[in-house]
Amino acid sequence: MTGNLALDTSVAIRYLNGETIAVKKVLALPTVILPLPVVGELLFGAENSGRSLKNLTLYLQFIDACFVIPMDKEKVVLSLKMIFGWLHSV
Repeated sequence: MTGNLALDTSVAIRYLNGETIAVKKVLALPTVILPLPVVGELLFGAENSGRSLKNLTLYLQFIDACFVIPMDKEKVVLSLKMIFGWLHSV
């Protein structure tokens, strides 16, 4: 797998849980990219899990090794315009 690809939360969790296919695909990426909302969802899930200390440690190490895409209103609007072509209210 080549090129830039941002992971969604479900793929990141499968990777963190050691699912073979997810691990192979993520490790083949030149850079692992995480959108900021994915980081928030991972940390929320880790904090609220039955193994919060273990998961928080693992997830923070993973996040530190990734490129995190910062988000602001302009980037969100641009992303939505790219996905949907336009926005009525913006």
